[in-house]
Amino acid sequence: MNGSPKVAIIGAGLTGLLTAHGLKKAGFDVVLFEQETSLDARTRDWPLLLHWALPTVQTLLSDSALVNFSQAVCNPHLEYTPAVESMPCINGQTGEVMMRSNMPGARRVARQRLRRVMAADLASAGMIRWNKRLDSIDVGGGGVRLTFADRTTAEADYVFGADGASSKVREWLFRGDEAARVKPSGLMCATAVVRHGDAAKVEAVVKVHPVAAVTVGTTSNCGVSVMYADDPNDMSTWAIAWIKVWRRSTLPEPPAKRGPEALAYIKATSDDLIEPFRSQIQSTPESDGCFIDEMRTWVPVMWETHGGRVTLAGDAAHPMLVYRGQGFQHAVVDAERYVEALVSVRDGRAKAEEAVQVYTADVVERGAKAVTQSLREAELSMDLESVGKMIMAKQGHAKSA
Repeated sequence: MNGSPKVAIIGAGLTGLLTAHGLKKAGFDVVLFEQETSLDARTRDWPLLLHWALPTVQTLLSDSALVNFSQAVCNPHLEYTPAVESMPCINGQTGEVMMRSNMPGARRVARQRLRRVMAADLASAGMIRWNKRLDSIDVGGGGVRLTFADRTTAEADYVFGADGASSKVREWLFRGDEAARVKPSGLMCATAVVRHGDAAKVEAVVKVHPVAAVTVGTTSNCGVSVMYADDPNDMSTWAIAWIKVWRRSTLPEPPAKRGPEALAYIKATSDDLIEPFRSQIQSTPESDGCFIDEMRTWVPVMWETHGGRVTLAGDAAHPMLVYRGQGFQHAVVDAERYVEALVSVRDGRAKAEEAVQVYTADVVERGAKAVTQSLREAELSMDLESVGKMIMAKQGHAKSA
């Protein structure tokens, strides 16, 4: 290798961007390749909870991104007390608070805003290549050649697959084997970000909890949270996010997965929710629409790293359900440990094959446990008799894999 080792990151989502920050700080030559045409190409947004992995995020980010981190926080104006840094889990039949997950230091962030904060430095440095859909990977001659759908190519010493649950890198690593494809969970998920333009509707959510709250114990669980609180003095300008999860077998198939038809379906099948969860869905303007998907998972197994040249992280390595918000926390750990692995190679303390193999084994072990836990948490959450068996009831959002 001549000069700094070059790392090609496939995917400019949060995992790829965070890893790029860490590698750049460590002195690596990094380029991200993203299939979307721009940062604005994706209109869907949702809140993410950063809890036990937040200190690691702060370590990996550049100084300027860290300064701007508050721009991504859903409500940066709150006084973060222990009560605020918790989340109530509410009986979906009675409205009683069944448990509270205490998360000292946790912050809920808007995914797209965090992506913007993370991308700013990297984009200005010319490190992100947009509209680059991966077509093929060739390993040989001491490096890796990437070919994209537009027939352009790029060469790198290492390839880091952070291209999401339907990862092309994972598909290549497993040679298209069906066993490496995500599997349907049998659980449907609907999400929306709503600007009511009505302070009273926002206050109804904040009264339950100023950050977020969820229901458990029914076959249709729901969550509400403050999404954007730009003007602390005018709640009518705020946006609320809601999520609904249900067993696919319990309701008719939705007529559409996006837009007004999808929203009409959710409204028609949500009369049994308690307040304020029900009214947040029912009062969603048609113009806001919603998104419906079946959640999918993959329990990772070891893959060949091709001499340490190619590996995976984040949803490409361990796509899991949203329960307990563990997915991005583990993606953060992936980013940290990948940077550590490549630094150990560069500094002569380990060989690439060994270091990346150890990294990959850790990703697989942690990821398989976390994916399996997320599936079990979902099942337990939908029956009052089993809610007490949830990890949430025993450990809250704490690290468990």
